[in-house]
Amino acid sequence: MTTESRNAANWLLASLALLALLIIGRPLLVPLVFTVLISAVLNAIVEVLHRFKLPRWLAWVGTLALLVGAIYLVTRVVAGQAADFAAQAPNYVANLEQVITARLAPLRLGIAIQDMFSRSDIAGLLTNVATSLGASALGIIQVLVYVGFLLVEQEDLTAKFAKLVATGERHEETQGVLRTIVRQVQSYLGVCTILSAIMAAATYGLLIALGVQYAAFWSLLIFILTYIPTIGAFGVVIPALMALVQFGTMATPLLIIVMLGAIHFVLMNITAPLILGQSLNLSPFSIIMALTFWGLVWGIAGLFLAVPLTAAIAIICGHIAELRWVSLLLAAPLPRGRKKQRPIVP
Repeated sequence: MTTESRNAANWLLASLALLALLIIGRPLLVPLVFTVLISAVLNAIVEVLHRFKLPRWLAWVGTLALLVGAIYLVTRVVAGQAADFAAQAPNYVANLEQVITARLAPLRLGIAIQDMFSRSDIAGLLTNVATSLGASALGIIQVLVYVGFLLVEQEDLTAKFAKLVATGERHEETQGVLRTIVRQVQSYLGVCTILSAIMAAATYGLLIALGVQYAAFWSLLIFILTYIPTIGAFGVVIPALMALVQFGTMATPLLIIVMLGAIHFVLMNITAPLILGQSLNLSPFSIIMALTFWGLVWGIAGLFLAVPLTAAIAIICGHIAELRWVSLLLAAPLPRGRKKQRPIVP
């Protein structure tokens, strides 16, 4: 066996072993990654407050108070509106059947809605989705405990990781890579959090103005879905379906889709690129592939983690000669007029 063949076999075995580790270690790795990302968001908020001349300790107090308030708000929404929606799910499914049947009647297709969907199955699905939010409370508590311990030791973590992977001259370079990863992931998550909050506030205001039920619950769901690139845009259909079931007409659902869709487009396709620029330097195709891969490996959690994880991988590969091709493949398209690709470096 030649050296090239042996190296290829080693890379293949290592990739398969890593994939197996990601799948088997999902119960441990997913909360751990969420812990790191939440810590990054908290640090980003602290840095923003610190730029407004607030003392760092006061910035931390304000950030933690904001976190506690967000947890309280989410708990109230899940415990109240989500539970009530789960209880009323069968009635809403019946109303949806009537609306769809009335809309299909003029077409004379001879298809009954009961033949297309099972009422018990749809009601069970809606109930499971609503109640699963409350069932995840234990996982949230676990992540928050991890976050607390991580924040206490975060000052030494960069130096520890640098010492683990490099010594001597490579030590400073490794610290630079780690700082680049942290800075870019913080920027991405910080901007996404702000834009998701704006999207949720706009959703809540519109639904309240239109009289749509469970406005807080749908706004919370939109806030979460906005974190998912591309796929999150389809979240605006969910409150529109609620309006369709509630009012039985198409005017209000279409208004919700158009207005929320326009707001989402402006925030995520115009505002976010203007703020972030090429900080993550990921191509749209690589983002879609990342969503597919991490979604298959880690489910719904993988969709939220796909972009920051892929960005971190691209940065790391950009500093390893043998893996620089991975960084180049994941990088965003070159602006016109440039002849050479810019790798992802600090």
